[in-house]
Amino acid sequence: MIINMTTFAGRRTHYIHQTLESLFESDGRDIPLNLIMGSRDTGHIERYRKVANIVLWDQAAQSQAREGNLPYNCNLNAIRALNYGDDDHCLCCEDDITFNQQWFSQLMLTIAEIDRKEYVLNLGQRRDYSPDKRYVIFTRPDLTGAQAIFYPGKTVRYAVAEYARQNIKRATIDNLIGEYAKQYAVLYSTSPALIVHIGQVSSFH
Repeated sequence: MIINMTTFAGRRTHYIHQTLESLFESDGRDIPLNLIMGSRDTGHIERYRKVANIVLWDQAAQSQAREGNLPYNCNLNAIRALNYGDDDHCLCCEDDITFNQQWFSQLMLTIAEIDRKEYVLNLGQRRDYSPDKRYVIFTRPDLTGAQAIFYPGKTVRYAVAEYARQNIKRATIDNLIGEYAKQYAVLYSTSPALIVHIGQVSSFH
């Protein structure tokens, strides 16, 4: 399993230090971590070079980016995170969350209960809860918020990335992930949530 975490140096307020502190204090501390850069500037994550693989915003990314269009470029970086690595189990997440201490063991127990091969599992929607199961079907019309999404196989992860690439101009990445999952796989949420969204200042401002 890998964790692909998108991060952007231009945030007015950074949460990544709290995010990584919670990760390193959790039972998922030993999972390989890839920091997927959304800009050339790596100053805010230099201290983590020994504990994470930094995936630079390279020429290929820059050639696809749109000058001054931050929402589009954030979508683009999320697609880079979806495409990075060939591990089957992958958590794609943002840099403004905290992890529950036992999130990894709880996630493993959850996916052991799911009998489908192709699905998308949202770790962060607190409103989706079942007292009887570790996961529930996401029933709301749209996925708003993709702070932590687990993919059980690289096939579905790459398919989501391609769907997002084809539709990048018309919607946000969380909407596109939700659309794909509902049309071509199934969208679940963990019950209860395994992460908390702590970002109060958007990357877009």
